[in-house]
Amino acid sequence: MIRINPITMDVEIVKRDTGVIPVRPYIKGTNDYILENGATLYFTLRKTRESNIIIRKEITEFEDGWGVITIDPSDTADLEEGTYVYDLVAIRADGTRDTLLPRGRDSLYFAIKKGVKQWQ
Repeated sequence: MIRINPITMDVEIVKRDTGVIPVRPYIKGTNDYILENGATLYFTLRKTRESNIIIRKEITEFEDGWGVITIDPSDTADLEEGTYVYDLVAIRADGTRDTLLPRGRDSLYFAIKKGVKQWQ
């Protein structure tokens, strides 16, 4: 089970589950999407913002501006339950680097849970 807050982009996932995080960022002030052929989307997970990378994903295939990050059961199998920090960075086809964050946020949180949590 994976749960993504659509406003904050914070993620909760049950340990050893498969999860999919869809991402479709656009260029502010336009209707143009950042993720297109030639771009790369990076996902990294760390215990804290300053710690070493625990999980790293690189996505290079996009459809209609969408990138899909898949969290496999093996990605969380050896991790402790708790809260982590993740980031998303897009490198556009022209080399422009974009750190992707919802407005007003400086971090994205990724919680690994032991079991199923009630949906609210």
